[in-house]
Amino acid sequence: MSEPVMTRRGFNQSICAAALLLTACGGSSEAVTPLTPKPATTQTSDPNATADAQAVQRYLAALTNGDIPGVMAGQNAGHGSQINDPSGLVGYAPLVEALGQSTGQLPAIVGIDYEHDLIFTPAQLAAANATLAAHWQAGGLVTINWSPQNPWLNDESDLVANQGVWTNTRTSGNNMANVKLGQLIDPTSAIFPVWRRKLDRIATALQDLQQAGVVVLWRPMQEMNGNWFWWGSSTQPHTATAYAALWQDMHRYFTQDKGLHNLLWVYSPTAAPTTADPAVREARWAYPGDAFVDVVAGTAYNDSLDLSDYLAYRSLGKPMGMGELGPQLGSSNSFNGQFDDTLYSRRLQSDFPAVAYWVSWHNYQADSTHVEHLSISSQRNAAALLQDVSTITLSRLGWKGYR
Repeated sequence: MSEPVMTRRGFNQSICAAALLLTACGGSSEAVTPLTPKPATTQTSDPNATADAQAVQRYLAALTNGDIPGVMAGQNAGHGSQINDPSGLVGYAPLVEALGQSTGQLPAIVGIDYEHDLIFTPAQLAAANATLAAHWQAGGLVTINWSPQNPWLNDESDLVANQGVWTNTRTSGNNMANVKLGQLIDPTSAIFPVWRRKLDRIATALQDLQQAGVVVLWRPMQEMNGNWFWWGSSTQPHTATAYAALWQDMHRYFTQDKGLHNLLWVYSPTAAPTTADPAVREARWAYPGDAFVDVVAGTAYNDSLDLSDYLAYRSLGKPMGMGELGPQLGSSNSFNGQFDDTLYSRRLQSDFPAVAYWVSWHNYQADSTHVEHLSISSQRNAAALLQDVSTITLSRLGWKGYR
């Protein structure tokens, strides 16, 4: 698939300077708020979480709190069943197995997005789950994010004929004509059963992983404080309140109604900008609340791997990761595969030691002539990164010691 540079990802990757005080970077009206780092909690938001989910939570907290050293390396392998593509820009084989062959080490964490490019069928998600479950059974961890296509644009009534397009996740064109987040959780609205149909399809896939014993770092509807996704800051007024309510409803539906107790819920805002920008709000803007979140893991793309929201994340008192981290999109480092992978371990360990893990994104076609090289394997010094003892790889994972 070929899209213009910065259109598909749509990130505003400008960054606020790290400071002890956080201003409302996104042009919102919040006052300057003191940031006080808090220890990461070992408690899961789901009191009935599986024993392994609780163990993974304790392990993440130990990494964030500095009780054990190191940072886990993670790799996204595409969307849905793309994880099973044998070669190319996505897939477990070219992005994960290839690292093992070239470096002798595999990433600790492997992930996919359950939607975005297509509304994947239950059969396609089951095929993706098989590969994720194999990584888990080999001792690894699994992360899944969910970029749902706009339910007002595709009601999922016929996925054979219409699996949607990735632009249905965005706010461009007329995509936002009918979007009202509150209607998704209003049983009297026409869109309510459509949203429940989407949730049911996803819940079925997650139940498949639960039956296989897999714990999932569940990262739904990321970058809500930006304006490029239909669930983000464009859906004003009161988007933060509406987003939090939507998240809380999904949390209750999945844990209580669907019996999903293998999930660790990951809140994932985008990096705040360096200057006032009404499109991007500060990191905690739509935080759903401690009772509904297990991990805070934002996104950042810049060649220095600066984490402008580091103190904001730490102030929430949750284990911390980076759901997406990599070089500046559209830069020569990304386009030419010149980013130095060793910066992940060096920068995170020295300047941002509370980060328990990061996930490098998959490669993708930015336009007709450029590829965004975001995977660990497509950049320089992958072997040096994964062979560094401070980088926690599959062979160095210690979460089972927290059972």
